[in-house]
Amino acid sequence: MFYLVIQTALLVLAAFVLGAIVGCLLKRFITAGPVYGTAGNVPPRSVPASAEPAPEPAARQRKPRPAESAAAAAAATVAARTAHLDKPEDAPAVRDPVTLPEPPEALQTDNAAMSDAAMEAALAALPADASNEDKANAVGTRPPALAAPEGGAKDNLQRIKGIGNVNEGKLNDLGIYHFAQIAGWTPAEVRWVATYLVFSGRIEREDWIGQAKVLAEGGETAFARRVDAGKVDTSSSKK
Repeated sequence: MFYLVIQTALLVLAAFVLGAIVGCLLKRFITAGPVYGTAGNVPPRSVPASAEPAPEPAARQRKPRPAESAAAAAAATVAARTAHLDKPEDAPAVRDPVTLPEPPEALQTDNAAMSDAAMEAALAALPADASNEDKANAVGTRPPALAAPEGGAKDNLQRIKGIGNVNEGKLNDLGIYHFAQIAGWTPAEVRWVATYLVFSGRIEREDWIGQAKVLAEGGETAFARRVDAGKVDTSSSKK
């Protein structure tokens, strides 16, 4: 009888505990939904519209790449160097022109004081078969030429002492027809003509330029009067 009472009490207690457990499970299922379910059955958590996302942790922020850092530094440097260009008063001053060194003496064909040694050096640098024109170009400057005599009539260049039939023809071939052309020769042009005619020193000694200036202005020289009178064998009288 005693054991029967104890068994009955244990059954009642077990029934009570089991009922309590089942009741708790039923309550949780009814109020909070099923205990187990898929992610699609769980309603999304609402987020306020005004809420901003939390800043990303410093450890997870993206670090700039080396190329991006270099490009940013270059852009900053260019901006700093060109910032003053918007202001005219800050514009850099124009530099003075650079003075180039003078060429060697042998190449200074426009120098009135070109020495004989320099001329010899310039001529020696030419090939053995160089023409008179090549030699003249090496030491002087070719004088300006005319395609034809002005006014259709050329001056009688033989009225200048030192210019005979042969040299007058050569000068005409060079486009030199008038006293005024010879009167305007520069020292470099004199060297050119003298070298071309193989008349070294003759133009200066006989003063072609001085005679040409007088004749170009309508004056007369003693030699020109002799030519006009037919007293010079190598010259023809002016008609």
